Amino acid sequence: MSGQEVVRSDISAVSNAERCEITTSSAHGLSTDQFIRVTDLNGMIPVNRGQTQINNQRFKVYVTSTTTFYLRDPITSSYINSTNYTPYVEGGSVNLFQTQYQYEGDS
Repeated sequence: MSGQEVVRSDISAVSNAERCEITTSSAHGLSTDQFIRVTDLNGMIPVNRGQTQINNQRFKVYVTSTTTFYLRDPITSSYINSTNYTPYVEGGSVNLFQTQYQYEGDS
């Protein structure tokens, strides 16, 4: 049985810059132009994690290394400007957003 491949990486840093860059704590396994969703940055429980503006949003990525990538708009591919976003504190995850699925049903 085939299905969605789970690709999830923990976030270790998010920049406040004209090109929002995410750093992951280990190799993220992403490729440029893949789509991701950023999760677990919201709320005050247990602590405010910052960068709430990108939480639970989909983005296209531009990979800069095995642990870093820029966020881009999923439609226009423009880089996300995070200069005025709340500063990153801690936590969060990056999740590959599958755009294609393979289903192998019963024969």
